[in-house]
Amino acid sequence: MISRFARRFLAAAGLAFAAASAMAQGTIVIAQVAPFSGPLAGNGLSNYIGAKAYFDQVNAAGGIAGRKIKFIREDDTYKPAETVRLMRLVAERDRPAAFVNVLGSANVTALLKEKVFDAIEVPAVGVTPGTEELRSPGHPLLFHVVGGDRSQIETVLNHLRTVGATRIGVVYQDIPFGTNGLAIAEEVGQKLGVQIVGKLAVPRGADDVKGLVKPLAAMGAQTYLIILAPNSGAAFVRDVRLAGDRTPIYSLSYVTARGVTSAAGVELATGVAVAQVTPNPAVPSSGLVRDFHQAMKTHGPKDAEYSSATLAGYLAARTVVEGLRQTKGEGGSALAAVLRKLRLELGGYSLDFPQGGGTVGSRMVDIAVISRSGALRY
Repeated sequence: MISRFARRFLAAAGLAFAAASAMAQGTIVIAQVAPFSGPLAGNGLSNYIGAKAYFDQVNAAGGIAGRKIKFIREDDTYKPAETVRLMRLVAERDRPAAFVNVLGSANVTALLKEKVFDAIEVPAVGVTPGTEELRSPGHPLLFHVVGGDRSQIETVLNHLRTVGATRIGVVYQDIPFGTNGLAIAEEVGQKLGVQIVGKLAVPRGADDVKGLVKPLAAMGAQTYLIILAPNSGAAFVRDVRLAGDRTPIYSLSYVTARGVTSAAGVELATGVAVAQVTPNPAVPSSGLVRDFHQAMKTHGPKDAEYSSATLAGYLAARTVVEGLRQTKGEGGSALAAVLRKLRLELGGYSLDFPQGGGTVGSRMVDIAVISRSGALRY
């Protein structure tokens, strides 16, 4: 759910950018093409807010070698064809040094199929979700700053084996993100001795999964692993719990605590486990999260949620800025070449692109549980 204040913040930011000259001398343009409306609007906005807070902090400190960052956005409404159109448009119209926070496996798959990155030669930093085929081998202009789906599924299934939950049901989105995740779960499960006793597909964008309740119960699973987009994952928790099914639920990181509690209520959401690919964004117990809090307090909207999606956006922004500092503001192939060699220690969170084949910076994964307060407990 996007707050009223956040909507005003976004609208004001857009007006401010429109007022500035698109060809302002000395600025470095960075762009985000993502869903700001539709089922994943909350994630797109959270990424944007985290990135903008850091870019504004950099600008307040004088920019990059004296050049200010102009951060622009376009709403693709989570439609792959719009993502393709808008990335091409922005690349030609605004000449960005980089894109950040590209969202949606079907959207990124469309960009690769249409060879958009090959044509525009502009890197994109921060890609969600972490579908394995988009990471390994991936694309030389797509850079990943958080752990991917394979790392998350391996962590969850290892944990389930440890606690004795070796019969699981998998519910997956019927898009590349979901089908690839299912394949990884089957592969990893076989290696670990975790049996997939049933699997069910959820259509793209679905926010009603009541039809899964009976086939789920018939599986006899000890645990459900859901490989779903945020809105579908929240709907799954709501519909399954309202039907009286108390089987433990484990999700990949894309489902948020706020989304689940908004859809299902705190009581039904309590106990749902969610893989995490960032440190706890709400608790400033590391240098990275303290820096993140400082940027958000100074430059973010007052009611912004300090979520993993916001922190991921912030991480993408920090990565781009570090690359631009090393290239003196040059974008495109020069920036991509620097990023492939980039190693960063960000106060307890490491990015090591050379170790990840040049485009994968992190494989860190943790597991958190939604508590009785509705917050994630790590």
